[in-house]
Amino acid sequence: MIANLKNRLYGLLRLSERYIKTDMVYLFHGGFWLTLGQAVSSLSALALAVAFANLVPPETYGTYKYVLSIAGMFAIFTLPGINIAIARSSAQGNEAIIHSATRERVLYALIGSVLALLGSGYYFLNNNLELATALLIIAATLPVFDTFTTYLSHFSGKRRFDLQTKYHLIAQVITIPLLIVAIYFTNNILIILLAYFLPLIIVRGALYWFTVKNIPKETDTAQEKESITYGKHLTAMQILGVVSGQIDKILIWKFLGPAQLAVYTFALAIPEQIKGTLKGVGELAFPKFAAQTPEQIRANIPALWRKLALYALGLFGISFLYILTAPYIFALLFPQYIESVIYSQIFALSIPTNVSSIALAILTAQRKTQVQYVVTTIHPLMTIGLLLTLVPLYGVAGAIAAFIIAKFIATVIYLSSLFTVT
Repeated sequence: MIANLKNRLYGLLRLSERYIKTDMVYLFHGGFWLTLGQAVSSLSALALAVAFANLVPPETYGTYKYVLSIAGMFAIFTLPGINIAIARSSAQGNEAIIHSATRERVLYALIGSVLALLGSGYYFLNNNLELATALLIIAATLPVFDTFTTYLSHFSGKRRFDLQTKYHLIAQVITIPLLIVAIYFTNNILIILLAYFLPLIIVRGALYWFTVKNIPKETDTAQEKESITYGKHLTAMQILGVVSGQIDKILIWKFLGPAQLAVYTFALAIPEQIKGTLKGVGELAFPKFAAQTPEQIRANIPALWRKLALYALGLFGISFLYILTAPYIFALLFPQYIESVIYSQIFALSIPTNVSSIALAILTAQRKTQVQYVVTTIHPLMTIGLLLTLVPLYGVAGAIAAFIIAKFIATVIYLSSLFTVT
């Protein structure tokens, strides 16, 4: 019976390809696993947000988010762009690159650790022992916290979205409950930070070892060097994006304090989780476009624009639905943060800009480095400029407005950049 249902579903998917002009079997299989992973991640994040909202004061949560923003700044030294280079190389059959690429990430992360130590010394000299210790934790964990997640990029490139999702879920299922237990028993920010960093390091390290133990280390040296260099270029492109993605929290902390940072964070929480759930669309597209030539993409351009239009229309529907339901969601889950509702509804207007993820996947897969530098520079510069201008004047509302304005302009730029490929 199950086999019969599978065959009927397979037939329906193949039939639908005549109208949608997309490999629906690949989309359904890969999309199922990526959607499952993002759904569990979103539910885990929601459970964590509910716990923070109901178990700790806003000041503690604001401080926690501030420290994670600082950690996010230092994380650029872990060369996150190499993850994309690993996915691209794995898609082309060069699996062994994961060894040297991970080693490169660990070595460069040590630079961030040194800078975090200097930051710790600065706070110590200014008698802020809490933040001084927090930066010591960042310095100690930075080289191993995120660098071992290269196994996820390896699976993405191999189109093993099932393993990618399963490994991601293992990390979520183990670490999130431990963090919730920690915040149930204490409001101590340093204990909470350790409960966040240490379990993830242990689980990610174990999953990395299970992934690479059977992957041979022999590789094409020239291709390996080229891929790692490309990964460094991608990281350089992300620097301004990382700054623009974290500076909002730092500015709100500075001008408004940790309590208002908590209000702002909860305003963004659910719309960002919705966007995270949709991130799988770009991940699904990447291996496909990495295996195509520009000529092949050019031949399918009419169908591509039609798919982008349909996707954007669906995103508008999701945005509108969330705006209608946001007051009820906050009343049920985050009653202490009703102030965040109006900000969250406004921020939800940015959900349709997620259509740019497909354009970004195409540019990255086709190694359009110069175009990527342009589009990944303009967007964060706009965001940073708007944040520096609007946050001091309008606080939380200014930060929300800055992101929406910059994101819509960037989406137009991303979509326009497709003409450089096609």
